[in-house]
Amino acid sequence: TGMLGPAVCLMLAVSPAVGATPALASQLITAGLGFSALTLGGVSASHLDVAPRHAGVIFGAGNTAGTLAGLLSVPCTGYLLQATNSWPLVFGVTAGHYVLGAIVWAMWSGDRQLPEDLEEPPPASHTAVPVPPA
Repeated sequence: TGMLGPAVCLMLAVSPAVGATPALASQLITAGLGFSALTLGGVSASHLDVAPRHAGVIFGAGNTAGTLAGLLSVPCTGYLLQATNSWPLVFGVTAGHYVLGAIVWAMWSGDRQLPEDLEEPPPASHTAVPVPPA
């Protein structure tokens, strides 16, 4: 629901079959954003499921990818809208990204720890110096 719900809501918001008024379109977009928010808990917890020892690195890589996508999507969306003057096209591309994301998530996500995370870490090359209690 978290990724397919927004896609459906965005497509309904610009669908001539629905005949969305600005108020209905706004409600559908808001509902889509609500569905999108449902993914946050699962995405954040999945890092701990698949790579508990390296969850911070995985989380950082995911956030970096999301930030880069955000940096690119704003000007690309503006260009697409300016070139075509078509909100249905803009929402269709966004809905397509939600569907593609749902497919990739379903194919790659799981609850089993990655084999790379199961390996024992190499021994430390230095010895920690104990700190006397204060």
